Amino acid sequence: MTNISFSKLKGQDHDKNVNAKIMAFMSKLAEDDTAPGLHIEKMANAADPRARTGRVDLSLRAVLFRLDIPGEERTYVYAGTWAHDVAIHRARTQILNRNPINGVTEFIDASKPLVGFQDETPDSPQASSAAPVSYLASQNYHITDLTHELGFDQASAAKIFSAESDDELLELADSFENQWQKNAVLALAVGDAISKIRTDLGFDQTEVIDEGVTDDEKLVKSLLHPASRMQFAFIENDEELRRVIEGGDFGAWRVFLHPEQRMYAEKDYNGSFRLTGGAGTGKTVVLLHRTDRLASQNPSARIILTTFTKALSSALERDLERLDPTVVPASALGGVGVLVRGIDQLAVAVRDRAGADFWKAAGAVFGSEIEPRGNLDSSSKYWQDAIDDVTEELPESLRSPTFFEGEYLQVILPHRISSQDEYFKVRRPGRGIALDRRKRAAVWKVIELYRQTARLLGRLSYAEVSAIAASYLNTNPSARVADHVLVDEAQDLSPLHWQLLRALVGEGKNDLFIAEDTHQRIYGQHVVLSRYGIKISGRSRRLTLNYRTTQQNLNYALGVLEGGIYLDSEDAKEVDHGYRSARTGPAPRALSASTKAEQFNNVAELVKEWLADPDIRPETIAILTRTNNQAADVKNQLADRSVTITETHTGETVGKNPLVLTMHKSKGLEFSRVVLFDISEGAIPPAWVLKDVAEEEIPDVNLRERSLLYVAASRARDELVISWQGKPSGLLSKAAGK
Repeated sequence: MTNISFSKLKGQDHDKNVNAKIMAFMSKLAEDDTAPGLHIEKMANAADPRARTGRVDLSLRAVLFRLDIPGEERTYVYAGTWAHDVAIHRARTQILNRNPINGVTEFIDASKPLVGFQDETPDSPQASSAAPVSYLASQNYHITDLTHELGFDQASAAKIFSAESDDELLELADSFENQWQKNAVLALAVGDAISKIRTDLGFDQTEVIDEGVTDDEKLVKSLLHPASRMQFAFIENDEELRRVIEGGDFGAWRVFLHPEQRMYAEKDYNGSFRLTGGAGTGKTVVLLHRTDRLASQNPSARIILTTFTKALSSALERDLERLDPTVVPASALGGVGVLVRGIDQLAVAVRDRAGADFWKAAGAVFGSEIEPRGNLDSSSKYWQDAIDDVTEELPESLRSPTFFEGEYLQVILPHRISSQDEYFKVRRPGRGIALDRRKRAAVWKVIELYRQTARLLGRLSYAEVSAIAASYLNTNPSARVADHVLVDEAQDLSPLHWQLLRALVGEGKNDLFIAEDTHQRIYGQHVVLSRYGIKISGRSRRLTLNYRTTQQNLNYALGVLEGGIYLDSEDAKEVDHGYRSARTGPAPRALSASTKAEQFNNVAELVKEWLADPDIRPETIAILTRTNNQAADVKNQLADRSVTITETHTGETVGKNPLVLTMHKSKGLEFSRVVLFDISEGAIPPAWVLKDVAEEEIPDVNLRERSLLYVAASRARDELVISWQGKPSGLLSKAAGK
């Protein structure tokens, strides 16, 4: 069998028919590279003697580089399929090279002037002439940083150093053929230290290669360099080959990982680990690859992959199967393999597994055992009913279901409070509203009434199920059901969820792996993990490179966050500096309207404009709204304007029409073009969100509204449009200035 390394290159977005032909060609090449039907031909007068082409069909040829190592199978580096004349030109002018500075495999275009790596000095004419207008020089970089430390040739370094702004650098990054070059320029644009760039790209991990080996052997080894693996991947079988060829940009995450991502996916940790990062930085990608790695490393391991909602867990399950169809799913909680479930589903699974012992464990939560209850209902209506029954004793500032839901989830259940005396003594860090003894007595009456009604109706909330499940597992350590637990969208989990997760798996090597983004907390309250037995001090890292959206859209989304103070799960201030995107595009557009009808007209005309473009797939267009009612209204109003869109309540693509869905449902998704609808003063935040909210809790409500806008704005891959009527929401003031 022939070894094949697949290259990630621009210009390889082929249609299905061409992909099928490439698949057939590559399969035959892997089986026998001497097969006459492949027409593997060596190039005359090629800059690289390894260059070959092969016939994909009569008009298309594959560009290949053949590496021969004595005593081993031949290796081909596949460098794309191109029209006949383009392929011949590329094969004659491209060089496959091991960069002498950083050890990374790269393509060099020999049709352009080649300049050495070590020719210039800090005082060279190029460096000094570029300095007066050079953005990098103004940031205290030197041209030798680019050549001697990062590995750019002198011509490329001079081009980079001549950029006069960070925006110019961002645009320049996309012009490079090699992924390591793109990433290095992006890092320079946001001011990363040279040492950090080298570490992030794995340049310090370059293997020392014996000078006695051949150049082909050096190249094969360099293909395994962490930064090379962002662009080159060895293909193991036809199924993997099919996934790579058919995946396109949206599927590239399954094969090509940034060195940082690969490190976090593969490294072992002596305890719990937290990975943070902004929207689109690949946290979920790392989580999926890490799950796959743990399952492959130990086929008998019990692995749980979980997230905040059932819908998001279903998406994780689909993507894990896409990543590796051979991953063995666990048949049930506690079974060998990978179990993918929403966090509330896990709590229910513990209940079902524990049987009668589950209801005995409820004594730790309620003060005594309870009879089995089958009605799971967390409606805030029950809190309002209890409040109404004790209104006279309850201060007006506390007559809010939102306050009681928070108090129950943040204080009562986590601390297993079952009496008024216990409630009088418990600390309430982070709750905002101070309660003296009289107020606590009134609050406790509401809680007692809520629990009495629930007992009579045979009702439990999902939060209560989580609390009981954690108590059951903690009193029965032998009943723990996992060796490894991996958590996505962790910023939205409650203290009860964290107690459950801590109880599912014992402390130890690779026990909990947590992916979160504090800026995307759109549910629940701020949580400090150490309060729930999860120790991540010293084991927390941040991803900063965005793969989803453009730098322009990213800047806008980050602008929405300005003005808010965000604390992470270690109770430290979360920062948003250092984030950059791997892509550039148009600046976000504003669609302002004077009336409701005009706003619908504007959006309808915009969607028609996009639909008229043959390069835009309709189902990749999304209109995001604040509420379900608003989504239904958008669908109907656009239908009246001859635009057919599909309303989705799951976030999944349905059919071939543009979609309308709520901002909440868009979480975890991405679209080529996004309209944020009715981001108007008074509409965001909506008045009903602030109704009956205590003054002390309003800042946190506004913080979640900012986060929701950030989530929505960061769904756009290519184009972002913001629509409003009258005046825009005050939450956009910082973003509009970006």
